[in-house]
Amino acid sequence: MTTPRIRPTFAIDVDLDPATVMNRLRLRLPDCPRCTGMSVGRHAELFVPVEVRRVWSPWLSITAHEGDQGTVVRGRFSPHPSIWTLYLFLAFGMAFALLVGLAWGYAQWATETTPWALAAVPLVLVAAGALYAISLIGQRLSISQMEDLREALDDLIHSR
Repeated sequence: MTTPRIRPTFAIDVDLDPATVMNRLRLRLPDCPRCTGMSVGRHAELFVPVEVRRVWSPWLSITAHEGDQGTVVRGRFSPHPSIWTLYLFLAFGMAFALLVGLAWGYAQWATETTPWALAAVPLVLVAAGALYAISLIGQRLSISQMEDLREALDDLIHSR
């Protein structure tokens, strides 16, 4: 069993050079019924069509690297960039609140006053747990779209 990840990743080995793999992807992408996207150089972004896109819909970032025997195509699922930015903003905000709560609480304790600022510690830990749970719920809601994007990628780079 693998542990849940906030941004799941995978790798595919292909027996062609990176330029051929990405050219194949670029040529077939406009005709893909399950995805839309864009590609520049050795990088591509695939996402679900607008008509089925939701807040939790995934984006698939793809990068092609030279491998030992051909190309290694690495993919990483992530939420829409605006959702990912919000997630990071909240995570950093919670880290800052934790740091301030600890420092202020320590200052209160050191000056022998009631360290009420330490109440921020459990509150931030609960909020961080809730944020992580929300990310897992979003992944569960988008699992079928993640599978569609992965299958679309396989069709784009492997089929003739």
